[in-house]
Amino acid sequence: GTTIAKLLNHTGEDDIIEESVNLRKVFDVDQRQARDYPPERIAEAMEAYNLERIRMTYEEYKTMNRDAKNRYEYIDGEVYMLSAPSVYHQRIVSRIHVAFASYLRGKPCDAFVSPFDVTLCRRGNEKFTSVVQPDLLVICDWKKYVDEDGHYTGIPRLVVEVLSPGNTVKEMITKLDLYRDSGIEEYWIIDDRRLQLVVYRFEDYEITETKVYRIDDTCSSFVFEGMEFQLTDE
Repeated sequence: GTTIAKLLNHTGEDDIIEESVNLRKVFDVDQRQARDYPPERIAEAMEAYNLERIRMTYEEYKTMNRDAKNRYEYIDGEVYMLSAPSVYHQRIVSRIHVAFASYLRGKPCDAFVSPFDVTLCRRGNEKFTSVVQPDLLVICDWKKYVDEDGHYTGIPRLVVEVLSPGNTVKEMITKLDLYRDSGIEEYWIIDDRRLQLVVYRFEDYEITETKVYRIDDTCSSFVFEGMEFQLTDE
């Protein structure tokens, strides 16, 4: 509980702190300054510290992911390992899938569930490529955009993410920005702990509409007229 050192910003030779002989005395940095540079003091340049997270190129990610046993997402150069979902998470995903599949029956679109890689480019620029696995997505052009390996290469119209304790920031901030900037039209974020659903409508890479639903509300899509989901804890 005793303070024996302080880590301070070093801005110049004249802005240094007087050294304590026995390392027990605490000095007020704002009032005491030493003019002589103590030889025992260690100083490092700001550049010595890498404040950025480790990033990976898209080609490096594809090589790593080719034979990977774990599931990953690659967003703006950063790799995120996906954990196994909980029973509550999967129950919600299953119920939404049933509701969406029922609505889409006989229509030219289909609902898919994770694991399902989706490759997205910010505003169509391949220099900014990301690969994600939404919990659920609605695709209307999958027959047209499937490569020789059977992977989908198009842009979903609607994606759904169910929050988990470890992915809240990623789904609510990182993915929201990616989906907005990739040509997706609608994004659902479901918080099963608060029993809340937020729907975002995107047009021309901007958020044009949002709506919040809570328990016992009937949630509806902006893009697919008549497609609804009952938010309940039962």
